[in-house]
Amino acid sequence: MKKILPIIIACATGLTILAGYFFQDRLAPILGLLINWGIVLVGLAGLIGIAYLVRMHIFRIAHRQKGGFYSVIVLLAFLFTLIAGLILTPQNAFYRDWVLNIQTPVEASLLAVLSVTLLYASLYLVRTRGWTPMSVGFLVGALVSLILNLAVFQFQPGSRGEVWALVLRRLPLAGLRGILIGMALGGLIVGLRVLLAVDRPYEGE
Repeated sequence: MKKILPIIIACATGLTILAGYFFQDRLAPILGLLINWGIVLVGLAGLIGIAYLVRMHIFRIAHRQKGGFYSVIVLLAFLFTLIAGLILTPQNAFYRDWVLNIQTPVEASLLAVLSVTLLYASLYLVRTRGWTPMSVGFLVGALVSLILNLAVFQFQPGSRGEVWALVLRRLPLAGLRGILIGMALGGLIVGLRVLLAVDRPYEGE
């Protein structure tokens, strides 16, 4: 019974949410309730993750481990952001601008590191697997995307160069859509396996 009950709950929940997309008028209240429960559980999981990170940094500082100085900075920034958010609330314009002025440069820096990492990965791929069509295509695509996004070359509006540059800039979007489609298909397969009780992630070891 202990093994059957979680399977019944998981399958019933999954089938109810799936049916809610086809019968939205009838199942809208139930679907909204289940989604709200999921949001609450995700929020609790986030709080547990934050508490774990805070505990890890406090442990590092208390035991004077390597990187303790950075842990102090992380904790101070976390406490300042938390207190400011509780006092000013996220609806405050100053608080939103302050967070965005920190978050946007950090995201830009991470994207810059990611682009350099992809370029290095393409060079490593060429070195390990040789000059294959896939490795050469990956390397050339990464170089062309970096050069075009740096705006080194300027094209006249309406010229063929501008048209080709626009086409080349859109090629990474095709790869991104392919990745998203793959993620969607993967999520669909995982969902079907859970509904059919082939995979049971809710069971303990």
